[in-house]
Amino acid sequence: MRRISIKYLVSCLVLILITFLFGQAVMAGQAGTALDKTTAEKYLGQGKNTGMYWPTEGWRTSKPEEVGMNSEKLVKAFEYAARPRFKTDGLVVIRKGHIVGEAYFGNFRINKKHISHSMAKSFTSTLIGIAIDKGLIKGLDEKICQYYGEWDCDDEDDTRSRITIRHAMTLTSGLEWHEDWSKWDPDTNDALKMGASGYFMKYMSERDGLHEPGTRFYYSTGDPMLLTRVIQAATGTTAFEFAKQNLFKPLNITKVRWDKDRDGYTATAWGLHTTVRDYAKLGYLFLHKGRWEDKQIVSEEWVKNSTKTDPSVAMWRAYGHLWHVNLPMRLNAYGSKIPADGYMAEGVLGQNIFIIPSKDLIIVRVANETKGRVNVVSFLNWVLGAIEN
Repeated sequence: MRRISIKYLVSCLVLILITFLFGQAVMAGQAGTALDKTTAEKYLGQGKNTGMYWPTEGWRTSKPEEVGMNSEKLVKAFEYAARPRFKTDGLVVIRKGHIVGEAYFGNFRINKKHISHSMAKSFTSTLIGIAIDKGLIKGLDEKICQYYGEWDCDDEDDTRSRITIRHAMTLTSGLEWHEDWSKWDPDTNDALKMGASGYFMKYMSERDGLHEPGTRFYYSTGDPMLLTRVIQAATGTTAFEFAKQNLFKPLNITKVRWDKDRDGYTATAWGLHTTVRDYAKLGYLFLHKGRWEDKQIVSEEWVKNSTKTDPSVAMWRAYGHLWHVNLPMRLNAYGSKIPADGYMAEGVLGQNIFIIPSKDLIIVRVANETKGRVNVVSFLNWVLGAIEN
């Protein structure tokens, strides 16, 4: 009888073990190709595509495949945004009017209001459009000095006498301003200084004119804050009250508040608070060219012109009338899946309303990015990559 060596037995056992482990890995890999039910329930919408409707009384949900999206690919976008270091609070993806994905993290909940930061600027843009539609404001070329008694409209040597509503909305007022968000420091950020002062109009009225209006673009939270006095004087009520009657009420946005200064002026550059789903309603309004149910809330012309750059002023080609536009340029994302017709409202620390008309897509994300920032291009590519038809 042939004697089997210990070395030979060990080799056989090792081979058997490797074969077993390889088989387990293959089985695990095959199992991983199917979307885990718990994960799907955690992030993805359920239900059928019911066709066109208005989410006045609430949003409808559907499975991603019902509106031409791939569930497994969409989950990847949610898993990326859910990484703890990004501190995402809420996220919703809406295609063809249906919520296909939604998630809330930490202590944040679906009906909880979240601060907008500078996303409020895009709401303010909409209010200016509504006021112009109603004839309460003559147009974008009205001079702002008529609303600021501190400025002399007849003083040709003062560039502030030539600042118009258009300049405030395109961030080209030329006013003295410095805004650095690389660190949260009032010494390098006029927006923080203005907020700390408690008197927004006083702070803005004291800014010097450094450049000819319309000739230089730089990001300024101060410019849209100028509009709060314009809206209040033109409409006879605060910007927030005007918004409640003419924007929030028809869209049925009821869980909402808007910060104000000590003189009662609405903070038209920041400070709006509402739910993720209600932020999405502004996106839906613009996706439908300013129409809601049987009413034109803001003119189609306003929607079209405010979400592209203004040819009449010298500016960065990725900003419109208080909207970030031309997303491939804005995000330095040439060659990505992001279409050129996409635009967004954006606020510091990870607040976004993305609107992509060609994909019938709205995305809202709110966060508190104090430690790490989502790569917006990667995130959008994940979502857009899930669209199949």
